[in-house]
Amino acid sequence: MSQDDGLVGLLGHVVDPHAGMPPWLAPLAGRLLAKRSAMPHALLISGAAGTTLERLAEVLAAGLLCDKPDSEGHACGGCTACLLLAAGNHPDLLWLRPDEGDESTGRNASTQIRIEGVRRLIATLTLRPHHGLTRVSVIDPAEAMNPAAANALLKVLEEPQPGNVLLLISGRPTRLLPTLRSRCIEQRVVPGRQAWPEAGVQRAFGHDASPDEELMALLRDPSPDAAARELWPVQRGLLEVLAGGARLQVLAASRAARLTLPATLEVLSRWIHDLARVKAGAEPRFLPKRSASLAKVALEADLQGVVHMSRRLAEWQRHAQHPLHGPLTVADILLEYRAEVFPQNRTRQPPAALPGLQPSRAAPGSAAASVHSATKA
Repeated sequence: MSQDDGLVGLLGHVVDPHAGMPPWLAPLAGRLLAKRSAMPHALLISGAAGTTLERLAEVLAAGLLCDKPDSEGHACGGCTACLLLAAGNHPDLLWLRPDEGDESTGRNASTQIRIEGVRRLIATLTLRPHHGLTRVSVIDPAEAMNPAAANALLKVLEEPQPGNVLLLISGRPTRLLPTLRSRCIEQRVVPGRQAWPEAGVQRAFGHDASPDEELMALLRDPSPDAAARELWPVQRGLLEVLAGGARLQVLAASRAARLTLPATLEVLSRWIHDLARVKAGAEPRFLPKRSASLAKVALEADLQGVVHMSRRLAEWQRHAQHPLHGPLTVADILLEYRAEVFPQNRTRQPPAALPGLQPSRAAPGSAAASVHSATKA
């Protein structure tokens, strides 16, 4: 295949229709394929990172592209479409991944899916399927799309082309643009079960839970990937700071190494969610190990401020991938949290900027337009 055909990196994915899959995953695949005629135009397959998500996408693609699917919608394995899938030559299966590079041409590998690849994918979606009536396009992993690529994909999601099914695989769906995620039907995949049993969270992740188990509860994922485990010590440090309640040390938290805006929002949104639950007399959902700290903070927290901060965090999520100044933006959010949630921290005097630094560029409409002085932090 030449570089000029515009499909490099999209074709050539081998799918074995006869390959097995974990027994616990088969019922889910069966339920999705049973509704193949009502399959959403964009399905987000999220869960623990690994081959399980890819295998589910392959089973769905094979069932949707098969010429003679069985009564449950699974691929027959013997028709022309299945033979093309097994050979990696089906023209209606497009599989977009980060560029693996090519030593012969000097092209370097990449960890991102760039806008050029998404544009090539979009160009094929305007054409009719070659073999049957359906074309399946897979983006794996979806969180590898950089902001430009993700924004380019939004138009396809808003104006889907007939005969096209888009499958997005994501081991970290919280890293996707909220606007993109909201335009997909999400299917969460959890090994051994299809949803976390709410009544069993406290039993599964109680006060004696290990740090890894606490991370699993935070992410609602029994198999956090390496990146999540590496970042977890920093996020755990932020939880320790949040346990300080109204005396939260903003400056120390905002200067923590590797505490990025997405990582901060991920922790703070779950903390606020559980704080509201504890304030209402319920058990925490994401942070059961922190129930004692949450209960202590809830005593001095203002419920109206907690609800307001929850809405503000949802607004901040839209700016999570913007190139804002990390430490200043994190400090801005934490200052707003401290002022909104704890009435004793509210003052009528406008906050001063950090000495020697310009106020951070807060998200549009942010109530925290600048950062308090280091002595107040």
